[in-house]
Amino acid sequence: MAFQFLHIDIVARAVPKKATAKRWPLHDVLAEAGRETAACPHIEAPRPPKRLFGLTLPEVERATQRLAEEARDAKGRKLRKDSPVMLAGVLSYPVALADMNECSRADYAVWETRSLRWLSGRYGDTLASVVRHEDESFPHLHYFIVPRLTSDRRLDLEAVHPGIAAREAAKRDGKSAKEANRDYCEAMRGLQDDFHAYVGLFHGHLREGPRRRRLSRGAYLAEKRNAKRRAETMTKAEGRLTELEAFKLAAAGADKVQHRAELLEREVLDLREENRTLTLEKADLVPKLEEAQGRMEGYRFDASQTAKAFAMLVALVTTGRDRCRTALLSMPRPRQVGKDVWQRLQGFLTGDDDDEGMPFERRRRSYERE
Repeated sequence: MAFQFLHIDIVARAVPKKATAKRWPLHDVLAEAGRETAACPHIEAPRPPKRLFGLTLPEVERATQRLAEEARDAKGRKLRKDSPVMLAGVLSYPVALADMNECSRADYAVWETRSLRWLSGRYGDTLASVVRHEDESFPHLHYFIVPRLTSDRRLDLEAVHPGIAAREAAKRDGKSAKEANRDYCEAMRGLQDDFHAYVGLFHGHLREGPRRRRLSRGAYLAEKRNAKRRAETMTKAEGRLTELEAFKLAAAGADKVQHRAELLEREVLDLREENRTLTLEKADLVPKLEEAQGRMEGYRFDASQTAKAFAMLVALVTTGRDRCRTALLSMPRPRQVGKDVWQRLQGFLTGDDDDEGMPFERRRRSYERE
């Protein structure tokens, strides 16, 4: 067998009493997938499954039970126990474990990775868990879908089951039950086609077996050979595309590096220009600063001289000591004191003013009286 196998089914918390086909309730489905002893008597040597994605199976059951309790039907009532609450699917690799060699095991590993990507891309965050079984004839994956609640608290099965979505859309359009069922089957064939295009085609798996299309053995074997060649071609093409994408990413990275280098170069040029401007401004400001500092020193010296002269004058007036007069006469004129005022003061100190001939003591007493 070298054709793909994909199966999906709806699961309820309890089996409907009028079920015409063999149906398993939620707990039993997950117990069988988890290889609980009482749930898998058909397996000769059960082995624990390998979890590849998502929740553990007991966690899936608890999450589904909580969601089912919260959900409501179209009339706002609590869901019946036999209402579907989860999807369970199987993907099988068409090479028996006993027949697998190094090449087919490597191919299986790629098939498994592709299958997980397909599941994740198709179901998004409704994909609750994926486990692998290797204790039956063919290696296969079990996956479980827990639908979301809509705004009116209904389980959105249409979003995850294409057949149900097509059937309900047909009913809303007023189509007959037969037409709705035909749309259901067509949508499910579309699901198989999608899986084949994304996964099976790359591994030489046929979309359908020989009985389905009533092929002769020779025609079937010829199609198998063609499928293998197509798979090899697709794999090579995918490898080339991967290389091309890597080249594009590298080129895009190089462009980004070049763009960043150009930005940095412009920043360096701007900083150099700014530095040159600041250097010129500094060269212009240094002489002005030195000149201002010189003036400031002059102002400080003048202020000091003025204060000193005033102190000597006060001491002379209050004490009459000649050394104060001598100190005043030897001092240069402070810049803050007018020239005529300083000359009159000098004349007063030397006796050359209008009161010429008046002894110094009399002048001091006269100043005190005034």
